[in-house]
Amino acid sequence: MRDISIGIYHKDYQYGKRLMEYLNHQKDFPMTASFISDEDAFFRQEEEGDFECLVLAEETDYHGSSPVCRIGVNDSMGGMYCQSGKEIAAGIYHCLNVSPQLDDEKIFGVYSPVPRPEVSTFAREMSATNGWIYFGMQPYGHFEEDESGELLLFYIKEHKEDIIEYFLNHQKDLGGCMGFAGAACYLDYRELTMQDYEWFFEKLRQAGIKIIFDIGIASPPELRFFGLFDRIFLPLIREDLNSFEYQRFKNQMRKHGIWTQTSWEEAMLESWQNKWRREQWP
Repeated sequence: MRDISIGIYHKDYQYGKRLMEYLNHQKDFPMTASFISDEDAFFRQEEEGDFECLVLAEETDYHGSSPVCRIGVNDSMGGMYCQSGKEIAAGIYHCLNVSPQLDDEKIFGVYSPVPRPEVSTFAREMSATNGWIYFGMQPYGHFEEDESGELLLFYIKEHKEDIIEYFLNHQKDLGGCMGFAGAACYLDYRELTMQDYEWFFEKLRQAGIKIIFDIGIASPPELRFFGLFDRIFLPLIREDLNSFEYQRFKNQMRKHGIWTQTSWEEAMLESWQNKWRREQWP
């Protein structure tokens, strides 16, 4: 992946320096960040084209053409910055409309706290575009019933050692992507324990299989299920970003320690067809 040059300007020297160090050392969203505390020097460097994206505090006045990722301040938190370094890193990639390196990631999820049919379409298109296997976990599915999905759940529950052979030999063509449509009844997924899913995911990783789960209410009731994935895509429309449902979802993920267990990536449904084209993936 090409190197991405980021410029940070902030009046708080300690905060700006710590953010620069975090962005340069985190691995989920590779970039090279530079922090400059002198406003005039910073914007002179910006005018010279040294930065592809700027990271600025909300109160910083800027009217240039470079993409800007704003750092918010929450007054109810005593003026503390409400975004984590990880959220800022993801925001930078979102501003630049580029995708992070996924070579080492195998198991993906697609989930939206604001349900809509386009979410499953997004999951199937991601599967077809990238050659990943689709695994349906929607309550009523989108395809004709097929016993192969139910048998796969049986293989998982019984921890059968030939599960990968079964998995590879019983995929179905789901209209452009290959995989498993899902069980006839979503309650069948609830028969599996977290230990069963952990075992299954480990088998998939050992086999080098890349798979995307279309996560719905058929998933296990435990929040830590989300923590099993390498990355979860969140298909949203712009109105969702400030919605009560989405904010509550993020708050719960943080409260229960799930937000930091995996990588979350927002995908705007209005533009995802262009954003997620295969040639953009390494």
